[in-house]
Amino acid sequence: MSDADFRTRLKTYFELVEARPELFENPQGGIRILLDPAEIEAVEHAIAHDLESRGLPSEGANVGVVLNDPWFYVIRDAVEFSDGSRRTHARVINRYSHGSAVLPVIRGKIVLVRHFRHPLRRAILEIPRGGIEPGCSPEDTAYAEVQEEIGGIVRRIEALGFVYGMSHLSSSGAHLFFAELESVGAPQIGEGIASIEQFTVAEFENLMRRGDILDSITVSAYAHARLRRLI
Repeated sequence: MSDADFRTRLKTYFELVEARPELFENPQGGIRILLDPAEIEAVEHAIAHDLESRGLPSEGANVGVVLNDPWFYVIRDAVEFSDGSRRTHARVINRYSHGSAVLPVIRGKIVLVRHFRHPLRRAILEIPRGGIEPGCSPEDTAYAEVQEEIGGIVRRIEALGFVYGMSHLSSSGAHLFFAELESVGAPQIGEGIASIEQFTVAEFENLMRRGDILDSITVSAYAHARLRRLI
């Protein structure tokens, strides 16, 4: 690769470094992001050689903004670990904020949606959730997602905490809520939700034991609600 190609590829990356410096902080004791172009280039060459030796595309060593999606970035950094070893490390960064996820309950039953998830190419049982739009609070988003996904009317809502999802890859997480519902409406079919299903606590736990509930956000919200004796 020419020097011109290298500089062009890193231009967007360093623009992001300048615009979002918090994404490139190097706290003491952590994995250090290398921001010197010469160091980045050296890491790229080393990783490219390793990839080629394993029959993999050398482009997988390229540092920079791999994908500039309207909703998130995929970034590959050159990094240094505490033992001095250096390599590349990819991550996904939400453009806006985290999400909100709600464990809804109506008349003592847990309400789940059967949601077709494109990355999995299958439908799974999970609780309503969605990204927090600019200017909205986590609680506002929780109310909105219950109404949008299941047509639910909330009687009361309670914050449960916060969890990260795939922390090895993504910086995004979810604010968790518990909600008592007055009523449930229709599923949001246009977003891939096929049905709204209700389960007693015993039925929910049996689903978990059988491996029928696989969504980590749903399991986390349930654990928080149980610890608080809300269900």
